[in-house]
Amino acid sequence: MELMERICALSDELEPHLLEIRHQIHRNPELAFHEYKTSSLVRSELERMGIPYEESPCSPGIIAAIDSGKPGKFLMLRADMDALPIQENTGLPYASENPGVMHACGHDVHTSNLLTVAEILNRTKDQWKGKVKLVFQPAEEHGGGGRQMIEAGLMDEVPDACFALHVENGKKGKLAVSTGYLTAYSDGYTLTVHGKAAHSSTPEAGTDAIYIAAAIVTALHGMVSRDMSPMEHSTLNIGVIHGGSAANIIADKVEMSLMMRNLSKEARETMCRKIETLSRGIAEAMGGSCDCELHPGYAAVYNDEKFSGFVADTFRKYEDTLFENFTWEKPENWLETGEKPLLGAEDFGFYSQKAPSCMIWAGVCEDASKHSPEFRVDESYIKLCTRAMAMVAAEFLSQE
Repeated sequence: MELMERICALSDELEPHLLEIRHQIHRNPELAFHEYKTSSLVRSELERMGIPYEESPCSPGIIAAIDSGKPGKFLMLRADMDALPIQENTGLPYASENPGVMHACGHDVHTSNLLTVAEILNRTKDQWKGKVKLVFQPAEEHGGGGRQMIEAGLMDEVPDACFALHVENGKKGKLAVSTGYLTAYSDGYTLTVHGKAAHSSTPEAGTDAIYIAAAIVTALHGMVSRDMSPMEHSTLNIGVIHGGSAANIIADKVEMSLMMRNLSKEARETMCRKIETLSRGIAEAMGGSCDCELHPGYAAVYNDEKFSGFVADTFRKYEDTLFENFTWEKPENWLETGEKPLLGAEDFGFYSQKAPSCMIWAGVCEDASKHSPEFRVDESYIKLCTRAMAMVAAEFLSQE
């Protein structure tokens, strides 16, 4: 309890600086793999705190470490740094100064929050054991920066657990901790249908790629409702079709782009197999052919049952300290468990494939949704994020 009270006091003390850092990041948003100003600010802050760091081979990611000097567990904390290609429309005094780019998903909060958590853990390392690795990751939104950092060696030394926090709209002051799948696998396909060109006056001389593509579209849309279990939470969308050159020409080629989402690895494998079998089979039966190219996307975030239970138990154990000294009252049912999984994608899934992991949602606003030009965070709730992450880390690193 003494350590948690110290974390509470430090979060109060550091809150003004956290908001100052957040304003700097929000004012200077950067797209995936271009977060150089943000990365520079992170390095500057870590140097100020005396926390050693290294630049990731996946630029411009930053990896820092705090070692208590005592044997114990190894915890990884992750924050993403990138913004979105959106023109901000909030009217905030620290609104984006980069036209067409905005922190519309809260990654500015994630980064400034992890920096503050780093300072708290660094100041309290005499009270916990083991070590913590801090990951400031580029390109969560577009590019899978987490996957690239891992491929570059980030998790060659596998941590005992990984923890991340994502701000959420619509539930101010609430923390949501679930177990099992939190988000979905998200993958794309390019289907290229090949036929034979001919003049529309002699259709028998050709093989209509558009006609074949139409049959494939119908079959694939029916596949989800008839060939996949409704319990699998799978979706498929064909969003782009290109084909043909003139109204009087039988098209010899059509390209289609589709996106599929699956909550489990097994459903993903089933859908891949059925997409390719149906598409190729239909095309061949109609006198053409179809090339199927998979574009692997993000892995599903899987919240480990044991570690996620530990996170929820930590919040319950230190509830009074967690909600101390706020300008707002603790909401009823502030801790939500058993949240339904989302079919959206999050590249923290790549971390959860490597080590027991947990990502939580923290409610910080009730206005416009994420990825909206009007997305605004109520800053009086950011300190809850700081305490939540710091307390989980300290409790985990204090265990035998």
